[in-house]
Amino acid sequence: MDLSLIKVFIVIYETKNISHAAERLNLSQPSVTYNLNRLRKFLNDPLFERDKFGVKPTKLAQILYPSFSQSVAEIETAIAATQQFDPKTSTRTFRLGLSDLGEICLLPSLIQYLSKEAPFIKVEIEEIHSNQVEAWLIEGFLDVAVFNSSYTVMPKIESRNLFEERYMCIAHKQHPRIQDQLSLEQYLHEKHATIKSSTGHIEIDQRLKELGLKRNIMLEVPHFSVLQDVVTNSELLVTLPSRAARVYERNSDVNIFELPFAVKTFNVSANWYNHHDDLEARTWFIQTLRKIFQSL
Repeated sequence: MDLSLIKVFIVIYETKNISHAAERLNLSQPSVTYNLNRLRKFLNDPLFERDKFGVKPTKLAQILYPSFSQSVAEIETAIAATQQFDPKTSTRTFRLGLSDLGEICLLPSLIQYLSKEAPFIKVEIEEIHSNQVEAWLIEGFLDVAVFNSSYTVMPKIESRNLFEERYMCIAHKQHPRIQDQLSLEQYLHEKHATIKSSTGHIEIDQRLKELGLKRNIMLEVPHFSVLQDVVTNSELLVTLPSRAARVYERNSDVNIFELPFAVKTFNVSANWYNHHDDLEARTWFIQTLRKIFQSL
């Protein structure tokens, strides 16, 4: 059997989407479909069936995937052992899962670093979903995920803390009621823009609940990064990690305030699964992320 057909099968299984598989394989979608049909004919099984999100594996595909994946990984490991990873010349693509904090704080510095040190490397960014990230890392959909994993149990995943973070609050500099300091009464009275809890930012409302308090949320969005114009054109308050707050302070007309109640700090970590293939490249990428975050 043609090894390229097995690789097509593995990537479709991991991405659960024909077009996403084509992107990762750097093939056209018709080429992926053609190769999949060749494998279907050889195995006399459809292997994947359409669902509302893409495709789902058949029972035979679920049986074959572990063996196929392990076999290809062993082949790739053997090949990798004869080659050295050189970031200066490598054309590898890294798939990086980032929280909104990472998007705001890490991406600009990462791209600046790669432009000088690894000019041919490509990075694909995926939004973190805390309930899916472990599976994505194990299946190879992500190489590394950087986020606050305090509330995400991932027993099969390796993790290294990058830095400790705390929450602060920002408001427009011309806010009519908040200028020099932010009291608890003001914090509870004003309206807030916040981030969906599925992103992992749940500490603030959990802490307020412990205190028997509740803030007035007017706007809920999936990313901190979309709030810059909202803050500078409204009276809404935004509570966000301090590094993101500093970015807003540099780029927007906002003031930063300490929170008028105690909230515990949290750790942002790099998380990955110990795949055997391409270990040297992945280790370099993780070390690069740690180096960049430590300089922020």
